[in-house]
Amino acid sequence: MKNKLLKKIAVIALTAGLTIGTCLNAFAVTVCLDPGHGGVGSSGPGAIYPPYIEKYLTLDVASRVKSELEAAGITTYMTRSADVPLGLAERAAYAKSVNADLLVSIHFNASGPHDKFGTEVWTSAFGNGLITGIGLGNYLLQQFTALGFTNKGVKTKLGENGDYYGVIRYGTAVGIPTVIVEQCFIDNPIDRTIMASKGAAALAHADAQGIINYLKSLGVATGGAAAAPAAIETEKVTPTGAASTTHYGFPIDPAGNVTYSDGSGAQAVFSAADWNWLLSQWSYTPDPEAMLKTLPAADLQKLVTEHAEGKR
Repeated sequence: MKNKLLKKIAVIALTAGLTIGTCLNAFAVTVCLDPGHGGVGSSGPGAIYPPYIEKYLTLDVASRVKSELEAAGITTYMTRSADVPLGLAERAAYAKSVNADLLVSIHFNASGPHDKFGTEVWTSAFGNGLITGIGLGNYLLQQFTALGFTNKGVKTKLGENGDYYGVIRYGTAVGIPTVIVEQCFIDNPIDRTIMASKGAAALAHADAQGIINYLKSLGVATGGAAAAPAAIETEKVTPTGAASTTHYGFPIDPAGNVTYSDGSGAQAVFSAADWNWLLSQWSYTPDPEAMLKTLPAADLQKLVTEHAEGKR
């Protein structure tokens, strides 16, 4: 009922030359966050550029955004809260089921030649979806440029069936303004450097604050201020003076060196500092060592070597 009434008022307001802010002013707002990708299959993981795997990164960022929005008094849902596959129509249907006013799909970008960088927001090319997308998108981009990312703009793209991107098309079809936030390019050294220095918490805070600032611009009371980004906690290895093991059983000698063995039996020895740095690269996941232990020893050694040479 709320969305139907909101849509009707929006049509009247637009006909009268008013902004969409007039329409939302009197309503409590529900936001649905959509962590992109999930599960297995060709598109499940999304972009993979070690140490980043898109499906885990989107889930971690969305979870942090949800916490900040809720702390600000905004009712917030997520289309998925675990590593599960979810169709694009299902995501929009879930947003509809929770009576969402906004659907924000969180993604990370990559390009074939690896020469693109920056943050971009995709929105519907039609009606209220376009109006809302431009407004919300610009507030989001303000936050990401403050972190150092390049503003690539708010964009639309058309396909044979209307909006090109499925989640936007399906969201629009059920009457929910929908945007895709491509946080940055995880395959480009410019954006990777910013990510490494700022961390996933800072990106999530940018998303949350952008949404909050947009709602405030419409006169929507949010009930509080956005929370500061939470510190990322990672279990670290320290010299113990006696042999021990990591969480997954990799031996630690008295000096703190970790002997890593991969599935093929190949091994690599890492100092405590190097092992802790490797763990930090997966700090956006629930279990950094669980992610780390899936990679070949040679790949981890390469990451550490590149880090020592200043390439990471």
